[in-house]
Amino acid sequence: MGEPKITIIIPVYNTEKYLRKCLDSILTQHEQSFEVILVDDGSTDGSGIICDEFAQSDSRFLVVHKQNGGVSSARNVGLEMAVGKWVSFIDSDDEISPDFLTIPIQYEDADIIQKADIWVYSNGVKIKKTVINDHYLTSHREVGNYWINRTNNYLAVRLIARECIGDTRFLIGVKISEDFLFFTSILHNVNRYAFSSVGHYYYYQRENSAMYKFKDDIREDIRITFEHLNIVRTYECHSNMVEICENLVFGYFMKTLWRRRSYLTPEERKCFKAILSEMRLGSLSLCKPKIKLGMMIVKIIGQYIM
Repeated sequence: MGEPKITIIIPVYNTEKYLRKCLDSILTQHEQSFEVILVDDGSTDGSGIICDEFAQSDSRFLVVHKQNGGVSSARNVGLEMAVGKWVSFIDSDDEISPDFLTIPIQYEDADIIQKADIWVYSNGVKIKKTVINDHYLTSHREVGNYWINRTNNYLAVRLIARECIGDTRFLIGVKISEDFLFFTSILHNVNRYAFSSVGHYYYYQRENSAMYKFKDDIREDIRITFEHLNIVRTYECHSNMVEICENLVFGYFMKTLWRRRSYLTPEERKCFKAILSEMRLGSLSLCKPKIKLGMMIVKIIGQYIM
């Protein structure tokens, strides 16, 4: 056998209750040329044992046991081991449809292929389903425009060309914005962004997921916003790259900080105002009118109501 077509990276931490269903959904794939890198991130339940069981029964499953370091750390371990042409990041408590890994022939030369997602409560009740029509985005500006105007920017619904990722790695210590920051870091390599109607990712919304822990990580969000903005301002590869990335940074800031303003401590409110002063309204040209208006309102009145 040659190299696998797709590398699936799955950070695993105390998801014993859901892990088997996740891995079973991978075994049912129509596309069978894949490898699965299971990174047991210091689990204290039976998750590590389940990982070993799958690796023993199927040589396509590889297991790494490591001390707990977080999702970004675990994903980076997987990236160092990946050999597939494509990389998929799957959460260990989610599932994928049998055709999720299927890549239509017209998208073989894409940098990223996005599949549809179905959000499901832990009790099995479906919350919403994304409908995708097959098409391409063929410029950095188009991709940036799409990304900044998205509500949920999760890597799990995407297959990413490993060549596009290159040496880029996840920022260690990030708890809730790792997907956003990672994508922003590889954006300058994305020329062809495909949307495929083939396949679905089942995202299970559980009470212990990162989405329910925003309030505890607000200080880290503020630090990361400043840090990443300084990074993207150094990009020189394309004339519009800084503009796109500033849109992405402030878009993320709007969605994750503004809606949590009532939880801010006095010190965090001071940081909030500092970020508002950094926001340049000229960098909002890629945003949809509704989002642009919202940011302008926050920029203008935020200094007075915080």
